[in-house]
Amino acid sequence: MNEKEKANQIILKFEKLLYNKFTTNDEWVKCVECALICVNEIILANPHSNPFNTDVFSTIKYWEKVKNEIDKN
Repeated sequence: MNEKEKANQIILKFEKLLYNKFTTNDEWVKCVECALICVNEIILANPHSNPFNTDVFSTIKYWEKVKNEIDKN
């Protein structure tokens, strides 16, 4: 799933949980803010460096792109 699709998926999960399909603009902003909180927590929990020089797969770049897509909403 690309970053834009993931951003929309997270926002829509909050919309379904908090509101209905007739979400107002103010409610949509709240859904976006909730999605940003989640993605920020994922980024903070993600390993940023590898001091032992071992192969560690980090998804930090992916989640930063997802965050940028959420910010566009």
